[in-house]
Amino acid sequence: LGLQQDTRKAVELWKEAAELGSIDALYNLGVAYEYGHCVHQDRAKAAEFYEKSAMQGCVDARCNLGSYEGQEGNPDRAVRHS
Repeated sequence: LGLQQDTRKAVELWKEAAELGSIDALYNLGVAYEYGHCVHQDRAKAAEFYEKSAMQGCVDARCNLGSYEGQEGNPDRAVRHS
């Protein structure tokens, strides 16, 4: 559409939406922290956001959380999320 992306603004808005209980915002923040999109990459913080989102029913967050736990050497926890 020719619109300029402002990912820093997106992260700011996701944080506000997450505080208001948005499951999608929690998931998107997890992705941002996992890959370092406009925030300092922090996989542990990403896992926190994924966990909050997964606990509210986000299937994608639960899958990502399972992957994280597996990579961290926690196979029992990984299986519970996958």
